[in-house]
Amino acid sequence: MDIIQMYYFINIVECSCNLSLAAKKIHISQSALSQFVKNFEENESIQLFHRKNGRLDGLTEAGERIYRYSTEIVSKYEEMQNAIQSESAKQKGTIRLGLPSLILRFYFSNILPNFLLKHPHIDIQIIESGGVDLRQKLLAEELNYALLIEPTSLDTKKYEQHIIQMDEYVAFMDKNHPLANKELMEWKDLEAYQLGTFIKSFTTYGLIEEKLKKEKITAKLVHLSSSWDYLVESTYGTDIISILPAPIENLLDHERFKVVRFRDFIPFNIWFCRPYKARTNDVENFVYEEFLKLFYMPVSD
Repeated sequence: MDIIQMYYFINIVECSCNLSLAAKKIHISQSALSQFVKNFEENESIQLFHRKNGRLDGLTEAGERIYRYSTEIVSKYEEMQNAIQSESAKQKGTIRLGLPSLILRFYFSNILPNFLLKHPHIDIQIIESGGVDLRQKLLAEELNYALLIEPTSLDTKKYEQHIIQMDEYVAFMDKNHPLANKELMEWKDLEAYQLGTFIKSFTTYGLIEEKLKKEKITAKLVHLSSSWDYLVESTYGTDIISILPAPIENLLDHERFKVVRFRDFIPFNIWFCRPYKARTNDVENFVYEEFLKLFYMPVSD
């Protein structure tokens, strides 16, 4: 397998061997994914997946081993690419902004293009990743700024931090789910159901895992993905509940899905962060201040 094929393989596994969902997630045809699996197994004389009624039904023992190797290799490859981009950006004077894909989609999709059109001399490189990874990159001085989900766990003496958005996590489910008509969800209501949320490199996973432990809930986070649309779709026609940030509701098909808020919700608060430096150039300061103006949140009396 090359890197692209490993990426295909990993996404098939993460989508519970559902080729249709995996194809939608990575924006290729289902037939292309199916052909990839068929060709690889025939060419290498190895079976990656079990089959049931003509459909993929879990990994074989060999598939499990290759999946582990693939995730390690792709992770190292991405780490190498980030290192290359980081060094290149430093040499070119590029400003590196790290943020989760969800925040880019909901809060920066209009702001960034307009800002760059207005200031064409400023070069901003976007680094998309989970909050855990972005925090590590900020600590390693690979980013100029990062958008992090609360808690940032940054030293306030070393990092400047401003809150730019406040929201909450909510429960997404099929409109016919047994809990769909509740006004407010209690965490104990989740006890009997399988849960989904973002993968472990996202801050969200740790927040929800901590909340379940605190509330002594035995329900497990078994459906994990970096794709919010996959996590929402996975609830359709099932009893799965996906716990995700509330802004996703704005793109929801309300004829198929329902959102229920928690009485004791987990905050989904976004912080704009950068390290304190003895020296920062004028462009860095300008960009930081301009973004803060766009997200200015006045403090109420």
